[in-house]
Amino acid sequence: MLIFPLLFRLRQIFAGYNDPRTVSVKKVGASSGPKKDVMASGSAMDLESPLVVCDRKAPIPHKLDMEITEKYSSCSLSKAPPEETKILLWEGIKTFGRTGNNLVEFLHGLQYARDNELLAGIVTGSWATHLITNMWMAVQDDPSNSRHSPERINAIAEWTAFFERAFCVRILAEDDDLEKYKDVIRMTTEEFFKIYRTDEHFPTLDEYIEYQGHILRTLYRSYNRGVGVNMRNQPVGDMCSVVEAIFGSNKDSAVYSVVHSRSLEGEPGMRLLGRIAHDSGCDPTAALDMEPDYVKAILEPLGMLKHPILFITDNQRPEILEKLLEDPDIGPNIHLIPSDASWIGGDITAALMADVFIGNPASTFSGFIAKSRLALGYDAGSTYLFRKKNKVGTWVDACDPRCIFDSQIMNAMA
Repeated sequence: MLIFPLLFRLRQIFAGYNDPRTVSVKKVGASSGPKKDVMASGSAMDLESPLVVCDRKAPIPHKLDMEITEKYSSCSLSKAPPEETKILLWEGIKTFGRTGNNLVEFLHGLQYARDNELLAGIVTGSWATHLITNMWMAVQDDPSNSRHSPERINAIAEWTAFFERAFCVRILAEDDDLEKYKDVIRMTTEEFFKIYRTDEHFPTLDEYIEYQGHILRTLYRSYNRGVGVNMRNQPVGDMCSVVEAIFGSNKDSAVYSVVHSRSLEGEPGMRLLGRIAHDSGCDPTAALDMEPDYVKAILEPLGMLKHPILFITDNQRPEILEKLLEDPDIGPNIHLIPSDASWIGGDITAALMADVFIGNPASTFSGFIAKSRLALGYDAGSTYLFRKKNKVGTWVDACDPRCIFDSQIMNAMA
């Protein structure tokens, strides 16, 4: 397939929306009163260049990325007449669990709609639009504009058209007439989360990974840079905040690892990791404890003990960090994320673009990062969630990174 005609078609699809990565802020003077920040024009989603996140190039070959994007860009269901269309309705603000779970719910919802030939109908202001615009695809408007201002109405219209084309969905108003559709199927976010817990609804693993990866790359083509608002009319954060705080202008070339320590409320976390260990063969406690020897067994053979190690934690077990800081090989390279730069989006991106990521497969937060890394082309030798000791006591992989997508191992978190 020639890449240039392909890019032309994709540019037509995504024209008209200001990519949050490329929007800059400029100062505009006023005749009186203080100056305020307003957004300058940005550019449409960049499909001609390889995927880059916070100045760090994703490893996935650009041609492969574009071929997969083309495969899923037809949006045939959204073009059908309403009377022939079955809608999978996404409504309300109630979610099942925290952000990691909610991201699984978003990914599962799109997958289920595609697998069952349903058009995802997402109500403006519902949980999904709140979740996504907080980290990606912000509405490109100044926070000072009211919800009913001409500027905001136009910005929402541009965002709606972009979001619909990006994910082949339909954005619905709260008062839209649903009677015109052939059928309206309602599911709770808990049902979205659990729908792929067995192979009953599961496509082949390769198909599942390909489409899930497409969704993830679509998000990262439009990550927020602190400009614009989310669907709650709140200013959005900068997804690059952590890597910029730690590495500054060297963020594009910095070599570093991320350790994600997630304790999962003690006993429930131990039970969950124990179940995953039973199905994957990984150690039932190592990813919870993050002992120095466990971390060193990963980083030392890779030569990564000479480079910065960013530590992300839920702070439930401070002794984990204390042990790492006390270790003579690890401690000098531990970097704690400044509190003014740390937020869930910045933490995710720092872990996503790390040279090495060490996480906990029982955490949906770690799982989302691992899925995103696989989607962006990071190889098996850079993402470590499933580890075990072999017969001679050496730490080895128990399961390759694709296991994070496998319902037979991850159950509902796949």
